[in-house]
Amino acid sequence: MKSSDIDQDLFTDSYCKVCSAQLISESQRVAHYESRKHASKVRLYYMLHPRDGGCPAKRLRSENGNDADMVDKNKCCTLCNMSFTSAVVADSHYQGKIHAKRLKLLLGEKTPLKTTGLRRNYRCTICSVSLNSIEQYHAHLKGSKHQTNLKNK
Repeated sequence: MKSSDIDQDLFTDSYCKVCSAQLISESQRVAHYESRKHASKVRLYYMLHPRDGGCPAKRLRSENGNDADMVDKNKCCTLCNMSFTSAVVADSHYQGKIHAKRLKLLLGEKTPLKTTGLRRNYRCTICSVSLNSIEQYHAHLKGSKHQTNLKNK
């Protein structure tokens, strides 16, 4: 984007509100504002929040050609400006990451920092083994090696 197009409330020397990025140094600021990821998020932001105050994104036309607020969600997604060949494809899109990100951006939700998530390492102290999932851990507990080690201890 040209520097004349920059909205001073969104882009400061220390923080980018569009990307929710804290910018500590001059080199980090330059690298961030020149990155493709930033440019992509800025394009999406202005698509969802037009400067002229018009309606967000381009409205897709309904089947009969009229511009209507109610468009069949199994045929198109006005948020992402996509059309679908079937309800299954539409459902897959609505459950996807890209649609979720755009919806969060439209609603103004901030993306949370990485959470710790689920536990990824399960340990059996009797057998001295580490397993990657709860399913593997339960299978191990039912297995013959574990049962033998359990009887021996």
